[in-house]
Amino acid sequence: MSYLLSQMNKSPEMIRQAQRMERIMRDPFLFTKVLFDHQLWPKQVEILQSVIDNPQTAIKACHASGKTFTAALAVLYFLIRYREVIVITTAPTWTQVERVMWGEIRSLIQRSRYPFPKPLTTSLKLGPGRFAFGLSTNDGVRFQGYHCTNVLVVMDEAPGVLPSIYDAIGGIRAGGNVRVLAMGNPVITGGPFFDAFTSNRAAWKTFTISAFDTPNLLGLAVSDLLLMSEQELDQNVCPYLISRRWVKEKYDEWGLGHPLWESRVLGNFPTQADGTLIPLTLLEKAALRVDSGGGDLSAGIDVAGPGEAETVLVVRRGNLIVEIKAWTYTDPRGALVDSLTPYKGKLKYVNVDSAGIGYGMAQHLKDFGFPIREVNVGSAPKNKERFANLKAELYLGFLERARAGDLAGLTDEKTIAQLANIRYELNSRGQVVIEKKEDARKRGVKSPDRADAIILAFAGILIENAGLMEYYENMTKEITE
Repeated sequence: MSYLLSQMNKSPEMIRQAQRMERIMRDPFLFTKVLFDHQLWPKQVEILQSVIDNPQTAIKACHASGKTFTAALAVLYFLIRYREVIVITTAPTWTQVERVMWGEIRSLIQRSRYPFPKPLTTSLKLGPGRFAFGLSTNDGVRFQGYHCTNVLVVMDEAPGVLPSIYDAIGGIRAGGNVRVLAMGNPVITGGPFFDAFTSNRAAWKTFTISAFDTPNLLGLAVSDLLLMSEQELDQNVCPYLISRRWVKEKYDEWGLGHPLWESRVLGNFPTQADGTLIPLTLLEKAALRVDSGGGDLSAGIDVAGPGEAETVLVVRRGNLIVEIKAWTYTDPRGALVDSLTPYKGKLKYVNVDSAGIGYGMAQHLKDFGFPIREVNVGSAPKNKERFANLKAELYLGFLERARAGDLAGLTDEKTIAQLANIRYELNSRGQVVIEKKEDARKRGVKSPDRADAIILAFAGILIENAGLMEYYENMTKEITE
């Protein structure tokens, strides 16, 4: 508070304002209203108060819930409240630190009614021993040595922060008034962030923000959204937060009970339905993983007929998904040729589902000189005892790849949703069978064209060799032993 006072003239009126600000600093709602002309909604007030009152606060939230904005407020609130203070913000990647968290902090400073020093890209200093900065690292040692009377550590996208970083932050908490704020979408059912809401819950003050807790949907139910007119769907009191229309669209796309509905809309950790093949938590880990071991370029194409179904191209380099493109054209041949041409001469193979209309597409692309391999996923598998057909074998091979952590760059939301909705069963012979598209449609699931294209793109080892399952099963054993 002394910082704000130092920025004012010492006239009686300004001194009275400073004294008023002293009172305001005890109320997060008034702090935000007076400094930034912004009105918080109740859960945001509770979170800011928790940062002051509790050693550790964890927030799991739906998509576009304003959690990063709330954390940026916490940074400035903590920094102004105390004379001696260090604030550290971190996230899994530097882009998240610089553009997301510090983008919000810089934006708040620009709109403040009281002057702040001009911040650097990821740092702000109010005086000696009173500063905030951003840090992204895989090295927990870099968090050591930050000791002060008051310390706040903010973890954005906390599910992706390494356990070693949590351990290092625990070391900072050994002395002083230290507060930790961890927040993120609840996408991974494991790790320290998950533990904060489960096995380690006693050590954290926890909050869950559902879409239906936010101002645009407060007091509504899903049934209310289904009855709304187009105009009503666009009536959002806070346009920058999760919207009525987006939730309605995701209801139509995912349906109640889908793991993405649970995590992205309700703010809950996803649960896996009986018969679901690939846990969402594995897919979300692949979304966070951006590194690649290198390797050959290859591609997979799932060909669809006219209608809602998509023709999908997936390009990968080693374990990294480079590109996903989809078309609903009646004739996507030209678009596919244009998209593959930049990779011509570099692709090891392009797997095309050659069943039905896919055969004609395969021949067309061969004419343009692409290294096409025709794959009929309904054909016999390598392992006839375990799988009913090649499709089941490819999907189980992909599952083992994901389990082994040999998958990166899976950021396309539709692809993740489709993969998370693939179901399987065992037939009378004990073979794995992937749910037929017709059966999936009966439960309201659209054709998993993007999922099938992903499987084709990663089918190289199995089509060339018989040992894919053994390779990944052995890798998984080595990791878990």
